[in-house]
Amino acid sequence: MTRGLLGVYLLLVVVTGCGITAPAPEDHFYRVQPDFPGAPEPVPRLGGQLLVDAVTADPLRSGRAVLFREEDKPLQLQRYHYAFWAERPPRMVQQVLSQYLRSSGIAESVQDGRSLRADPDYEIRARLLRFERIVGKTGSGVELELEVSFYIPGSEQVQTMVYEQRLAADGDDMHATANAMQEALGQVFAEILSDLEQFGLSG
Repeated sequence: MTRGLLGVYLLLVVVTGCGITAPAPEDHFYRVQPDFPGAPEPVPRLGGQLLVDAVTADPLRSGRAVLFREEDKPLQLQRYHYAFWAERPPRMVQQVLSQYLRSSGIAESVQDGRSLRADPDYEIRARLLRFERIVGKTGSGVELELEVSFYIPGSEQVQTMVYEQRLAADGDDMHATANAMQEALGQVFAEILSDLEQFGLSG
């Protein structure tokens, strides 16, 4: 092969190599749906309508990107570029909490605000403090923290509680993370239901 032909061949190899690109990563979306584990109450403990108000959160936790922090860097919060929640976490928590309480039969009706037709008899207001993946040297997990206030509208009666769960995931993939978050939410919802019953009975 002459030098000229060799030069052209090498140039083609370089150009062809530069044109080969890896497939772009795909976006993945995850949802959580903790189901009420038992049978609904035969008679509602709370007479009337229960409103689950819109859940609030800081701007970072109001986005759909899955957040994470490394266990040895507790002050640094990061977000994944291709992993997202199907809904914004505050809205997702409001929806699944409403469904959970509705399935429990705790009140005559449970509304999330969009279908509210009259003033509620009871109200839940919540703030999402933590909703993130934890990445450690021995595996991954999730951390959930939810501040919840129980109200009786028109009354000075109010009770505020903070619920926390930190669970290990059964794998290092994002689906295992979503499963762990779903389990964490289920445990927190069970605590909320118990405290709501006591709050309603004391009202």
